[in-house]
Amino acid sequence: MIARTLATFSIAAACALACDPPQCIDGPVQSPLDTAACEAPPVAVDPQIAAAHAERLESGDLVLTWTSFGLECGTRAADVELSDECERTGWAFTVEIPAALAVVGAIDLDAHPEVIGTMTVMGKSGGGQTGTIGDEPFFTGQLELTHIDADCVTGVLHGFGSGIPDPTLGGPELNGGFLAPTC
Repeated sequence: MIARTLATFSIAAACALACDPPQCIDGPVQSPLDTAACEAPPVAVDPQIAAAHAERLESGDLVLTWTSFGLECGTRAADVELSDECERTGWAFTVEIPAALAVVGAIDLDAHPEVIGTMTVMGKSGGGQTGTIGDEPFFTGQLELTHIDADCVTGVLHGFGSGIPDPTLGGPELNGGFLAPTC
């Protein structure tokens, strides 16, 4: 009986590692080691953010991604696959900030439609992806960049979100700091 139980457990454990569909495998959540090079934000990190990362494009534009689950650095909200096979719930937000705005200071997102936004929201009732279309602002609220260097971008989100009050359609509203190591 014990040998049979151990064999069943071993098979189940092996399958848990190898049988998940690839789109269901999350990347790592951030650890203090990942953010050691980051300057602390002036307020507490928003507890809804499990991981954040930054990318500098050749154009000088800055791309920031925040997520409620772990993602590999460089994965953007539009890259997160939606699948009926994956029972993941959560969200990912990505913004692409033009180089002229990618400096220390506050960006009122309602006044800057040139900040391109994308989000993926997944819930038990399904999920969806959406992004900037035309010249209307995508995200609402304020994105404050408090520190930018080659290793990390630090900032504060004030009422940041999609402006859609239903969290299963529009994700959360974020209020608090973030640490985004650079890819």
